[in-house]
Amino acid sequence: MKTTRVSKVSKAGKDGDPAVRTRVVEAAGTLFLSRGFVRVTSDEIAARLGISKATLYKVFPSKEEMLRQVVRGVMTDILTGVERLIDDRSLGFVEKLAALLSELAKGLSRFEPALVRDLQRCAPGIWKEVEDFRREKILKNFKILLEDGRRQGGFRSDVDLDLLLAMFLDLVQRFVNPAAIARSGRSPVETFQSVIKVFFQGILTDRGRRDFSSWNPALFQPGKESMS
Repeated sequence: MKTTRVSKVSKAGKDGDPAVRTRVVEAAGTLFLSRGFVRVTSDEIAARLGISKATLYKVFPSKEEMLRQVVRGVMTDILTGVERLIDDRSLGFVEKLAALLSELAKGLSRFEPALVRDLQRCAPGIWKEVEDFRREKILKNFKILLEDGRRQGGFRSDVDLDLLLAMFLDLVQRFVNPAAIARSGRSPVETFQSVIKVFFQGILTDRGRRDFSSWNPALFQPGKESMS
C-alpha cells in the first residue's frame, strides 16, 4: 500500500499536480509554523505525508522552497483579509481600524518567534519578501484607511501621513522581532498590541480615541504600553 502511494505522489509531482503541492505545503506549514525552520527536517515532512524524501524533492527542490511557499501562503491570507476589510463599505473608520488590527494580530500569531528568528538567520531572501510585503502591501492599505479616517474626523489632520507610516513601520520592525520579544517576555501578538496602543493614542482625535476604545478597550487599559 505504501509503495503504491509513493508511486502515485511521485508521478503527480512530476506532472506538477497542484493538489500534491498543496498537500506538501500544508504538511510543511504545520511543522514550520509551530517549530520553526531549522528544527524541522525534510524526513519529517515526507513521513507526515507518507512518502519518501526523494519523492518530496520531486515536488519541491529544497526545504527552503517549501518554506517560501508556506510564508507566501500566510501573507496571501493576511492580505486577503485586509483588503476585504478595506473594501467593506458597511464599516466606518473606527470599525475598520479595530478589525484591521485584529486581523493583523491574528496573522502575526501564526508566526512563532522561532520561525521569525530562523527566517532572519537562515532564509534572508524569504525574510526580505516578508519585509517587502509589510511595507508595500500592508502599509498601502493602512494609508487608505487613515485617509478615510481623516475625512471622517477620527484621525488628526495635522499629522503627515507618509511620515506617520514610516514611523509605524519602524516601530513594528524594531519591536516585533525575536530579540525584542525575547527581552520583553511578551508574545508577538502582545508586543504588536502594545505598539498599536502607544501609536494610536497619539494620532487619533479625542472622538477617534473614544470610539476606538469602545471597540477595542483592551488596547487602552493601563500597564501595557511599556516596550522595554
